[in-house]
Amino acid sequence: MKDKSIFAPDDSFSALIKKAKRKSLKRSIIISIFVTIGMLILLWGFLYVGQYFMYERMDKDVKETTDYTQMVGANVYPGGGTYDHFFIASTSNVSAYKEVNGHIINWHSTSTFHTIFGTKSTLNTSTFQEVNHATYNNNYKMVKFHLPNVEAVHNDVDYLESLPDFYSVEVALSFDEELTLEEVYQTFPTASWLWVASDQLKAERSAESKNSSAFKGDFSEINGDDAVGFPVDPTKPFMEGAEQYLSFLKGQSNKLVGAKDVLATMNYQNLNEIPIAGVILTGTVEEILPYTKKQPVRVVRTGVIIPY
Repeated sequence: MKDKSIFAPDDSFSALIKKAKRKSLKRSIIISIFVTIGMLILLWGFLYVGQYFMYERMDKDVKETTDYTQMVGANVYPGGGTYDHFFIASTSNVSAYKEVNGHIINWHSTSTFHTIFGTKSTLNTSTFQEVNHATYNNNYKMVKFHLPNVEAVHNDVDYLESLPDFYSVEVALSFDEELTLEEVYQTFPTASWLWVASDQLKAERSAESKNSSAFKGDFSEINGDDAVGFPVDPTKPFMEGAEQYLSFLKGQSNKLVGAKDVLATMNYQNLNEIPIAGVILTGTVEEILPYTKKQPVRVVRTGVIIPY
């Protein structure tokens, strides 16, 4: 009988090899599926956590910008925030507006681009320019205030008188000396916004004036967007606006830069005694002109002007 070679095909061994290959293939497929699912879960988790913290940062930025607008900016009011969401990045948009005799003016807006990696970039879409000692924001003139008891260089009273009576205007009236809240309510009942000149601001401008004696500048001048103060409703006692503003400042005193200084200036047991350095009036030229002749008024500066 002829001996059988060890290299001769063995059907049972071949079947065993095929079976082992099938098991190995199945195992590889199952492992690949689990690895893929695991990677997708990890990726989804990373995106979820990244998006969560990105949204948190966006909300924080919008709130901080809105809160700052509530504290600073003459006749400037928060316009709210909107969001544009994408897969790994989003954009938050914050706006502010002015109201001049019923006309709504888009005053400024910022857009901040956020990513899930924690990076961000902010774009201010407003345009600023200086022309003949006047500042313009988006082609609208910005109001300016002047500190009491400090020499003022500019005054727009003649310009305001030259405008047609029906023009809608925004005007800042700065006083010779600070008036109490009650006195302002009695003298300027149609005011829409009140300026509070903080003690720190006065000290800073006084120091600047002494250190720059060789340069004759207007150290009394304050840009409207840098002024602190609060809105009031002409149909209600101005004390209500002061109460709301103080409540807001107390809640933000540890978050907003300058809030504590304003609080210190307004720290009066009787709110009607709070010192006010100026007011914003809006309306037609005919309506506003009589208030510019009031005895407390020292400087008149025009802001937004709408020829209708």
